[in-house]
Amino acid sequence: MEQKKKSVRIVLWLAFIFYILAVGYLCFSPTLPLVIPANNPVPYIYLGKAPFIWLPFAEMLDIQFYLNVLMTVPFGVFTALLVRKPLSLWRSAGLGIVVGGLIESTQLILDNLQLTSRWVDINDVIANALGVFAGYLVLVWIKGVIQRCIHGADGN
Repeated sequence: MEQKKKSVRIVLWLAFIFYILAVGYLCFSPTLPLVIPANNPVPYIYLGKAPFIWLPFAEMLDIQFYLNVLMTVPFGVFTALLVRKPLSLWRSAGLGIVVGGLIESTQLILDNLQLTSRWVDINDVIANALGVFAGYLVLVWIKGVIQRCIHGADGN
């Protein structure tokens, strides 16, 4: 039984690494130069050579916001599966902020090194944090339901 658990953990870690590589490709691969429309409704400034959207919640009605949430849900799921000791709600929310902050900070650096042409966006940090947090909560909830079903079936 212990060998089976170890094998499952190895597969989970490999899947997590594959997921991280896929997200890295999505977030950091070079893009075409940015063309900023003259009537852009979202306020931004430049941080060096990188356009930075600084107004939180300005893009809540944009599908890209929700795609960013969806992109990071698996990070929360993998976290819930792989951590040995469950995280508190505050720590899981903090993890989401750190993940989003790392992605956007890396994009800022790459933009200023002229390796990519991406927007640096506070809304992406918020969306990524929500995704990690939601993924973590959903899997913790599912694990709890499974535990209750198992213990309920045992009569404990």
